[in-house]
Amino acid sequence: MDTVWRDDDGWERLPLFPELPPSPPLLVDAEERVFADPFLAELAHTRPLQRLKNIGFLGALDYIRTPNGADLHRRRHNRYDHSLGVAELALLYADIRGLNRYESRILAAAGILHDIGHGPLSHTLEPVFNANFGINHHKAGTAILDGKTGLGSEIQEIMRAYKIDLDEVVAMVDGTHTGAHAFLFSSPINLDTIEGISRSRLFAAKATRPFNPKRLVALIAAEAAWPAKAADEFWRLKDSVYNMIIHHPSGLLFDGLAQAYMFLEIEQFRPSNFLWNEEQLRNRQPRLFSIFAWARSSKRRALHRLSEKSPKILEHAVKAPIRHFSVNESTSVCTAADLSKRYVQTKLSRNISIAELVGENMMTEAATA
Repeated sequence: MDTVWRDDDGWERLPLFPELPPSPPLLVDAEERVFADPFLAELAHTRPLQRLKNIGFLGALDYIRTPNGADLHRRRHNRYDHSLGVAELALLYADIRGLNRYESRILAAAGILHDIGHGPLSHTLEPVFNANFGINHHKAGTAILDGKTGLGSEIQEIMRAYKIDLDEVVAMVDGTHTGAHAFLFSSPINLDTIEGISRSRLFAAKATRPFNPKRLVALIAAEAAWPAKAADEFWRLKDSVYNMIIHHPSGLLFDGLAQAYMFLEIEQFRPSNFLWNEEQLRNRQPRLFSIFAWARSSKRRALHRLSEKSPKILEHAVKAPIRHFSVNESTSVCTAADLSKRYVQTKLSRNISIAELVGENMMTEAATA
């Protein structure tokens, strides 16, 4: 049972952070991780990076799980864990390839900083912020790195102190770098998605054989030829993760509920709110998390409560994405440019109301009962 209490209006409230098991050894455990390189250690302790500890990795999907235990704030899949995980994969690649310290630092810094601009609930609320305020995590990240936000200029100062070209790091992150290792961030099979998909798979199905992201990165770094078998396996895993988690009816519902809520309450939001963490969002918008509690407890209960308290949310239509990932086996990978030809993705979407999403969830629950 969720620990629930009510505010003066009778809205249920719940602990912000559902407790998830610690990240397994295959992924970086950010609570234990200490970078040997002081440059990376200093970056990890800046305010912008520490903010990511309070931003869930899967956004609204994190709230599908039931919180339990006393220390709900301690461990959770979050953007900070993920960012350090990407940096660790970059260091592994650099070590196997024998890159010099400067090249290693560029790659690892790009890993640490690539998600610096994510807002509360991660990708979930970003479409609404973008549609209403023209803000997304790429623009916010650039503003943070340029020292143009209230998060300060620590990152710029660290870059100057260690003589690291911030523009080169930014180019690596945004995919405009032209160096030999730029594909690690700009191609379909990149360090960000390797770590993120592996993490998402463990979130959903911990009892199954996990995919080892370090093994794939080691093969990419060590082998003269592209490790097609391992990379193909990963790409097919990505397709299953999107279908099993992100585009699962429950995933679409929780994303949709958050987007509908923000759209209908947009007058309560400001562009600067994109740099909130989730604790700040919860303190200022507790009703959104009450809605998550209803949906997690029972889809039928959510339908009933929303009909009573927020019928406009049920009527609201959201754009539900549909993505598929396939391997074009007729294309061999000889250069980095071939990666986007072998690893193909299609992007579609459908407009669907929240009431219809709730109905789809109820049918899914009935079919699996």
